[in-house]
Amino acid sequence: MFNIPQVNFKVIKKDESNGVFEFAPLNRGFGYSLGSALRRTLLTSSVGAAITKVRIDGVSHQFSTIEGAKDDVLHMLLSLKKVRFAKTNLEPVELEINFKGNGDVTAADIEETSEVKVINKDLVINSMADAKSKLKVFITVESGIGYHPVEEDESAPRGTILLDADFSPVVSVDMIVDDYRVGRDANYEKLTLNVETDGSKDGEELVRNAAKALKEYFHRIETGEDYVEEVEVVESNDETQSATVSNLSIDEVALEELHLPTRTINALRKAGIRTLGDLADRNETDLFKIRNLGEKSIKEILALLEKENLR
Repeated sequence: MFNIPQVNFKVIKKDESNGVFEFAPLNRGFGYSLGSALRRTLLTSSVGAAITKVRIDGVSHQFSTIEGAKDDVLHMLLSLKKVRFAKTNLEPVELEINFKGNGDVTAADIEETSEVKVINKDLVINSMADAKSKLKVFITVESGIGYHPVEEDESAPRGTILLDADFSPVVSVDMIVDDYRVGRDANYEKLTLNVETDGSKDGEELVRNAAKALKEYFHRIETGEDYVEEVEVVESNDETQSATVSNLSIDEVALEELHLPTRTINALRKAGIRTLGDLADRNETDLFKIRNLGEKSIKEILALLEKENLR
């Protein structure tokens, strides 16, 4: 087994939409191995936000026209797909556009919330012709990974137009591998990643998340077990209390307060489960339908619920 050097991770440059990151020293050959893995993970597995549903007052389908508008509905939808968001929660959020009068309707006219902010506010969505023009639009912003094509949704209200969505906040990742010297030994490499984002996510955070995702997969390949981060255990002379200690109800106990692996918590949150109460409402069949939740994780959840007298 070869010796693995002490790898340094340096932030060479970072702003709102660009970051340059350096990894060195690496053993010969690992520049491309690690660089390719990080690049692919950044491009395909970074969580972002995009518009998935649109409702426009007075419009029944995407081939309609809007009274007083320069562009038809189809062109407007193409513009809406370009709007980028910084979103702090994983739940779908509905935002509104209420525009009256003439002039350009831009992404800045989207009413933001504390959890969803518009990044490219200068983007023109449509243009209205006169002072009597009105445009009211309801848009649903969701979190996701990669590209999602349109899926039929029979529960959507009448007049709802579904959009395919590119969730990825990563625009491009360039990789450079150079020779690197440690003392007199030149048999090492340096990996440089140039990461361009849409401005909704911090590039350094995305790189670290990509490394964490790869670590969990490699750990599973090596051991066949889920990766569990080490946590500090605080011993107490008192008997261990349940997660619903004192005056907290199960709807007030966040998933992060439960003794579950980080991977399991992430999978549950993506399925809309945020508290112990949400978890208690799911049966075993529901849990098996959750993406990235394995049989071992489900057994841990059921054991936890039984311990809390919720089964």
